[in-house]
Amino acid sequence: MTVKKEKLTNLPDIVSDIPSLPIVASRILHIIADDKSSLEELKKVISMDQSFSSRLLKVANSPYYRASNTISDITDAITRIGFTTVQALVFAISLKDLRRASNKTDIQLWEHSLAVSVATGLIARELGMMSSGEMFVYGLLHDIGKVVINLSLKKEYADVIRIVQEQDLPFFEAENKILGFDHGDMGKYVADQWRLPADLTFVIANHHETDILESHTAIDLKKKTMIVRAADALCSSLDIGLTYSGVLSEEEWQFLKLANLKKQDAIRARIMEEYQAYRVFIMGQGPR
Repeated sequence: MTVKKEKLTNLPDIVSDIPSLPIVASRILHIIADDKSSLEELKKVISMDQSFSSRLLKVANSPYYRASNTISDITDAITRIGFTTVQALVFAISLKDLRRASNKTDIQLWEHSLAVSVATGLIARELGMMSSGEMFVYGLLHDIGKVVINLSLKKEYADVIRIVQEQDLPFFEAENKILGFDHGDMGKYVADQWRLPADLTFVIANHHETDILESHTAIDLKKKTMIVRAADALCSSLDIGLTYSGVLSEEEWQFLKLANLKKQDAIRARIMEEYQAYRVFIMGQGPR
């Protein structure tokens, strides 16, 4: 890991291309972390960008919510969509500097990240966790390392993608082969630069590790990491965005109490439904 860290700091094209964490995103993280945060605090953050309100109203009035009446008030929109879901959506849209799309890969990376964020929220709710909004953020940022690498090293990352597709290798193996580090390493570097919470940083750095259950990691952190791994696998099976056809072991599914195939299929269906509903808000485009 030390060698990789030195290589990262010696790549100025990558390091210098890491945008600062937007103020809106930082404030949303504080709201998510504060159990006593209020509706008024969230509305203040939303008011920082006029486009947030119009996009939220568009989502709230979309067919996904199957409501008979059209609403025009942001408080009503938050009530309809849900407090934690709105937190997550506003966090996602605030990362617009990282979503600048110049090629197909840029778009596909964010499509997959959005789908995984939706899936992590769904799985968290399925498990009865109160922090579904927090898990949405975990899913959205799990591949932030890929996004940052691709922003500056498009040619090299195109080689990574080619190897993944031709040799059926996991991304982290192909990345180490071409770059000498993987997106988990870069993701941790970005998370440290942004001073993200320790648990989120751990998940970003380790979500592709296959021995999490056997590690000495705290049980709550294991669960968060496994939720992201499961969400990643489900979204890959749906072929949303840039994916690798990785699978989870039976033991991993059982850890999350999701070994039942019918339950997995039901979650997949809900992933597609929510993904299509929220894609317009975050990506600024309709379903692909």
